[in-house]
Amino acid sequence: AMGTTQHTYGTQNVRSYAVLQLLLGNMGIAGGGINALRGTSNVQGSTDMCLLSHIIPGYLAVPKDGDTDLEAYLQRARPSAITPSGLAGDKSSNWWGNYKKYVVSLLKAWYGDNATAENDFCFEYLPKCDPDVNYTHIGMIEAMGRGAVKGLWVWGQNPAAGGPNSNGARTALGNLDWLVSADIWMNETAEFWKRPGVDPADIGTEVFVLPAACSYEKEGSISNSGRWAQWRYKAVEPPGEAMADLEAMNLIMLKLKELYSVDSRPWAKPIIDSDWNYGVHITADMVAREINGYDLTTGKLVENFVGLKDDGTTSSGNWLYSNQYTETDGNKLQRRNPADTHPKQIGLYSDWSWCWPLNRRIIYNRASVDPGGKPWDSEHPVILNYSPTTKWQGDVPDGGWAPIDQAEKGARYLPFIMKPEGVARLWGYGRTDGPLPEVYEPWESPLDRNLMSGTKIDPCAFIGTYMNKRGTPDEFPYVGTTYRCTEHWQTGIMTRNLPWLVELMPDMFVEMGEELAAEKGINNGDTVVVSSARGEIRAVAVVTRRLQSLKAGGKTIHHVGVLNHWGYSGMSKGDSGNILTPHVGDANTAIPEFKTFLCNVRRAEDE
Repeated sequence: AMGTTQHTYGTQNVRSYAVLQLLLGNMGIAGGGINALRGTSNVQGSTDMCLLSHIIPGYLAVPKDGDTDLEAYLQRARPSAITPSGLAGDKSSNWWGNYKKYVVSLLKAWYGDNATAENDFCFEYLPKCDPDVNYTHIGMIEAMGRGAVKGLWVWGQNPAAGGPNSNGARTALGNLDWLVSADIWMNETAEFWKRPGVDPADIGTEVFVLPAACSYEKEGSISNSGRWAQWRYKAVEPPGEAMADLEAMNLIMLKLKELYSVDSRPWAKPIIDSDWNYGVHITADMVAREINGYDLTTGKLVENFVGLKDDGTTSSGNWLYSNQYTETDGNKLQRRNPADTHPKQIGLYSDWSWCWPLNRRIIYNRASVDPGGKPWDSEHPVILNYSPTTKWQGDVPDGGWAPIDQAEKGARYLPFIMKPEGVARLWGYGRTDGPLPEVYEPWESPLDRNLMSGTKIDPCAFIGTYMNKRGTPDEFPYVGTTYRCTEHWQTGIMTRNLPWLVELMPDMFVEMGEELAAEKGINNGDTVVVSSARGEIRAVAVVTRRLQSLKAGGKTIHHVGVLNHWGYSGMSKGDSGNILTPHVGDANTAIPEFKTFLCNVRRAEDE
């Protein structure tokens, strides 16, 4: 997935996959779709729970300036059904038509009895984003560089090594008044003020460190890219004063509510009125129940999101996860039945953990059958054997309606229920850089033009300006990319402090092809310097046949690969490959362009 997305045109790369799969008829079927191999085990869960700047839980749009009240927000964010003509189906379910139910239930989860119809369910308490401001990771670093951000909470993240243009990020941290770092070890972000080459006396940022618990020292759930939400149990207690993020956040919020309780200023109200009712000893089980949601008239857990209402009588912390914890079955994330109960045993394992939405293992699965309800792939049917009495068999159907040919006129539901048209989109509405994929060069490219079209780089790409010098091919003739090795994880803080992993992979290295190494007089094991317009690193040379030169635009192009696992903290120290990467991002998401930059390489002993 990272090789696809970490480009200034990453969204269009993914769109091209989706278009291809749609043309092949591979959506909603077993083995179809787009199955991303994500960068860490809970990327799906983190996005579901809104750790992205443009959404709130359940992929609801973040409120923006101009959303003066709940109705104005809904008018902007809630899609309206548009049933296309000329199709066998004549009805779009437009499931997002339930938007208000999910928003109101979320506000009730957040503000409880304080959220009423009379006060718009406390919608005014939600911060409203400026549509002209980039709130993503690289946008945040740019803002810190300008001095626009005064304080930063960093939970289990390491922007001083993990983000692009690390030198710029480290300098930007010095513009903060205060920084809080919660992690299981000291990392480069927590220690940026004493990094090599910096006098701590010149840093005015006050740094607080919260010792955190690792995954084995706390309980809770993670969600994989198949949307399976699986419960993990605590194996041991965390050492010393370390505690789970959940426990730390709870204590902080309780203290904030205490401090703000005597504050009459308007910005205190959202904190005072929040329904933070867990007590001192919060548990992941409490949160799982709240996420599922309650019928507030009975105090019982709702069965699923179909029961959520927009009148304030239900709550849910995330509508997509409603049904994960019910009165009848308890915590479904804890289920561990390895049997494949599908009639054709196609590998759904529907009783192992739970999957949003409604334990549906393959979304848009009504696209796996023809208008008569017959599976396109008879050997691996996802849903099958519809009858008015038994309904569908197999997976939980993406809408339990009858097949199109068996339905009454006006109720022939189209299969793509989350699209207002009821059908999939080859034409990608709403993309900043256009509705169809286009080929562009990276921001830093060895070519002087785009060989496929007249526009060289994506014209809508996010181009950072803070300490973001751009390299040229005459000074930096080689293409660099970043990736990982088996023995280390992310910025290395979780692995560079483990002696056995350090022994297996002790040093930062750079891979290069045999032809380039011969040209530069570099041997396997030499210490080399890799440089870009933004900085340089020292690394051990690994000369390999894995990397071959490319022919493009009438020239030979060599490329090298560097890792992002190292930094100046921890047991094993070294330079981060992200010192070299540029502060530019995708036109739609602003994901950094880690995968392509211009660089040079030389033997360190030649200096």
